[in-house]
Amino acid sequence: DSPEWVQDTTQEVQFAAAQLDLRTGDRVLDLGCGWGRHSLELAAYGLNVTGVDIARDLLAFARHNARRSGLNAHFVEADVAQLPLRGGFDAIAQFCGNFLTWFSTQEEALMALWDVAALLRPGGRLMLGGCEWQSELPTRTQQWDEWNSGAVIFRERYDADTRMRETQTVVFGPDHGRHEYRRVTWWPDRAAMEAMFEHVGLHACARSNDFRGAPYDEGAPGLVYVLEHI
Repeated sequence: DSPEWVQDTTQEVQFAAAQLDLRTGDRVLDLGCGWGRHSLELAAYGLNVTGVDIARDLLAFARHNARRSGLNAHFVEADVAQLPLRGGFDAIAQFCGNFLTWFSTQEEALMALWDVAALLRPGGRLMLGGCEWQSELPTRTQQWDEWNSGAVIFRERYDADTRMRETQTVVFGPDHGRHEYRRVTWWPDRAAMEAMFEHVGLHACARSNDFRGAPYDEGAPGLVYVLEHI
């Protein structure tokens, strides 16, 4: 059974195709492609798709799905901070999150943005963001989930002065095994992101709160950018 967010894939890709002005044969890069649900939907449009993710197991699943569906999509295991790709892409899309929030400093985020922008041809477009974006995060949050053989706890702390976010993930597996993961990242506000876009030669063509295309409401959650490489 597909969760609700998987069932939104077609609508999200249709939004991207329109916003990125995609045409048959265009080269498209899917950042953070996971198991390829957006990559394969894009490939079905007749696009030349490359999916990139750091998770090897998810990429293996993506390649399996591509073979099973008879779709032509290429998948690369890489970190967004070190993309082993050549430029000339007509479009780049990130459907799951905003990669600028993946780094521990603003300088690291800016360097990654430079590298991503350099992969676009002049006039090419980049889409990134998500429907859960918030400029200011809650000071502390905690969520949990469970399954037959274990559970996971997600904790988050946010400092509005430094704009640093600390996440803690605790996984409990079979036989009471416990694994803990921590990460500290920089969380930019809208002004900081738009200054970075301008700095690397990306012009903001459109903003929306989600992948449905309604007019942008600054007071609502979510922020998706469509940017053009000048």
